[in-house]
Amino acid sequence: MKRLTLVLAINFALAAVATPLFIKSGAQTRNQSSKVVFIEFFVFPNECTNELMDVYDTTTVTCHDQQRANGTFLEKCEIRQDVSATGEDTGINWHGTATFKDDLIASDQCNFSFTNHGKVPLISNGPAVNTFISFDDTVVVQNCNMTVNEHVTSFDCRGTGK
Repeated sequence: MKRLTLVLAINFALAAVATPLFIKSGAQTRNQSSKVVFIEFFVFPNECTNELMDVYDTTTVTCHDQQRANGTFLEKCEIRQDVSATGEDTGINWHGTATFKDDLIASDQCNFSFTNHGKVPLISNGPAVNTFISFDDTVVVQNCNMTVNEHVTSFDCRGTGK
């Protein structure tokens, strides 16, 4: 889920960057907002139950872009997901609402930073284990070279299970 979410978030961010970066603006800033909703299915490992989960979600990505007069492009996005997952081995069903915050700051296509921070609480029915997943991602590109590429995923397992 993290990899797919990150890939989608980076694709949205870079697509948003591509057009406004090369347009000179006489105004102090130029603002734009966008909203996209899509449905996903993917398989993701659950460290709390040591199994793969079949994950379905409806994702809403809301972004606010700002092109500044100095050429800097800023984008802040909120990603909300209504998530349902089923353990392939245990059959445990989970549901939760995930929230991610993404920030992209770019001076041009060769100099930018991207951060993604989010949590996915997966709550099960009854006494089965609940899974809380946190994601922290940072990517920095300077002079077209990636200088930082950190992706941290952590699991907090609560209840019976593991």
